[in-house]
Amino acid sequence: MADIYGADDYTHVDPAIVYSDTNIPGPGADPDLCDVRLCVQCACVSECENSCVCVAASGDRNYIDGMLSTDKLSDSSCVIECNDLCRCSGSCGNRVVQLGPRRFLSVFWTGSRGYGLKTVSPIRRGSFICEYAGEVIGREEARRRALRDSVNYIFVLKEYSSNSVSETIIDPTCIGNIGRYVNHSCQPNAAIVPVRIDSPIPKLAIFAISNIRPNEEITYDYSSGSAEIGTSPCFCHTKNCRNFLPFNKDLLC
Repeated sequence: MADIYGADDYTHVDPAIVYSDTNIPGPGADPDLCDVRLCVQCACVSECENSCVCVAASGDRNYIDGMLSTDKLSDSSCVIECNDLCRCSGSCGNRVVQLGPRRFLSVFWTGSRGYGLKTVSPIRRGSFICEYAGEVIGREEARRRALRDSVNYIFVLKEYSSNSVSETIIDPTCIGNIGRYVNHSCQPNAAIVPVRIDSPIPKLAIFAISNIRPNEEITYDYSSGSAEIGTSPCFCHTKNCRNFLPFNKDLLC
């Protein structure tokens, strides 16, 4: 997959925005989570199979021939990849997001929706595209920024277990990667899936949920399953357009 993915050498259109290819701790981030490693590592030889502890911790096999499995793609359940403490090879099939963003992505001006991200080459359903990276911030800081800035890039990920809800908040407004240019669509061709590699803080990985043609814009649904319909107009112009952009109201509570 070396011809598809590689080191993140993308840049921002606006030089005032700091480029970061991975999440960095920001105001309010939990230092205990930022400074600790994920305590999952396998002793597999060469390729990892279903018996791999990293795969088992994910609940089932994550990738098939480099593509995210249908189950993971449909419910955006957590993915745990092998990491640098694992004994498997660097070409292990359970290492995808860590290979870096997809090559041949291009930032372009959409007009009414500002900058967007498109692909120059075709992308198959289930393929990793890029990470949505930025500052990891706390809820109070997210609330402060949301009240201050009517236009922002704050993404709130909520993960539910049997007796708890964990929350990860990423803001690439001032510091982030190419993922910040992915626009909203009410009928998207991509989705965000939480992926953990060497940290309990998940990476927000953007995967294709349908085949994407060359020069087609990459989009995902900003509602993330928890946001309400806001008052800012939506310009996705799809058949299922809800007319207004999703809005995470609980950030302002």
